[in-house]
Amino acid sequence: MDKLQIKKLEKNNYPKYEEFLLEFKESLLYYSVKYKDFLEELLNVESNYLLAIDDSENIQAILPLMIKDGKFGKVINSLPYYGSNGGILSKNTQGFELLLDEYNKISNASAGSTYITNPLQENIQELKHDILDKRIGQWTALDYQENIEESIMSSFESSARRNVRKAIKENVVVEIDNSQIDFLYETHYENITSIGGKAKDKRFFDLIGKHFLKGKNYNIYIAKLNDERIGALLLFYYNETVEYFTPAAVSEYRNVQALPLIIYQAMRDANKNGYKSWNWGGTWLTQDGVYKFKNKFGAVDKEYKYFIKINNKDIYNSSKDELLKEYDNFYVIPFDKLKG
Repeated sequence: MDKLQIKKLEKNNYPKYEEFLLEFKESLLYYSVKYKDFLEELLNVESNYLLAIDDSENIQAILPLMIKDGKFGKVINSLPYYGSNGGILSKNTQGFELLLDEYNKISNASAGSTYITNPLQENIQELKHDILDKRIGQWTALDYQENIEESIMSSFESSARRNVRKAIKENVVVEIDNSQIDFLYETHYENITSIGGKAKDKRFFDLIGKHFLKGKNYNIYIAKLNDERIGALLLFYYNETVEYFTPAAVSEYRNVQALPLIIYQAMRDANKNGYKSWNWGGTWLTQDGVYKFKNKFGAVDKEYKYFIKINNKDIYNSSKDELLKEYDNFYVIPFDKLKG
């Protein structure tokens, strides 16, 4: 094979880069050019997506990186924002090792770095790290060829099937309505802040339509009861995978079970459109309730790892609030490792 060289992803390479991604069933939304441009604007950060290319300018491996500067220096993530998966995709060992070596150099020159592995890649090589964190990825298979509705329902636990049937019995109606971005945001905000969580910023919702094509890259499913909106779900679509991104349910209608019906209908639609997997996203090992909810819908576990390097030891003496202020939406360190 040719000797490979490293090149930074530029706009003129976008088409080749996207072609490369679609050769891998493991390539998720997070690697895509659209998501890259979206995060750059949303987070106001610079990216450094690395390509390993051969003499014919063919891409052999890629590594997406984003960088945020702050009080303690530069922090590198692959990738930032609510646990977006990153890591190297490579056609061969040479490309993988070249980019891994480059990552280690960049990582060593930073204040801190986090490499989040891809849950669809097996036998992940251990990276140099000071701290190892883990998440449980949960995935539901959608690649049924016949008896689609029955097969999807059969993959659900009995409690999820009951929930879907209850919503149908209550005459809940589910439809795609991509104009409902404000309703999605307001309901999501109320849901998350009511349990003391951090809601996604309004800007996230405002930028979706700028960077993604409605009906193709994303859909907003809306549930209605007597023509009143009672639930919503934002899904992204990329390659073979549907990304379960932002669910929202109007509190007083939770017992109507609108969200399970949305999930069922969206899975059915995704299968018809050729998608093979439903990615529920990562769950912390402590999030028992969230884990059980996703598990009811035929999800199987795929663990992934956070390899964390801390080069500026002052980070250990900082506080959660300080790190959130300086490196908002980037992963720096598990807060329980802070000495402050």
